Amino acid sequence: MGTPDNVIGGAARSCWSCKAVIAAEDSYCRVCGKGQGSHVPWQYKHWGIIVITLFGLGPFSLFYLRRSPVISRNAKFGYTAVILLLTLFVLDRIYKAWVVFQALLGSLPVY
Repeated sequence: MGTPDNVIGGAARSCWSCKAVIAAEDSYCRVCGKGQGSHVPWQYKHWGIIVITLFGLGPFSLFYLRRSPVISRNAKFGYTAVILLLTLFVLDRIYKAWVVFQALLGSLPVY
């Protein structure tokens, strides 16, 4: 009984993205090309989630958070709660600005 072709020099593991079996020493998946271990793209790391939440996508960063192989399950719950609270805060501020804008428009004379 020999070792399978996808196990090279030891234990095999599965790709976090496509779930294909890859060798333990591979840094990238041979099927989908995604980085493994320390070669995971920046948007799936802790600092990447924070950057895209604050400066880019807001609640849409939850997609990257859910797919992240680096962040633990408990940390994902914490990040999700913070992102949702931050989103509610921003939406509340936008609504209050809209109410002030409507009040200003209502107080202007109509010509």
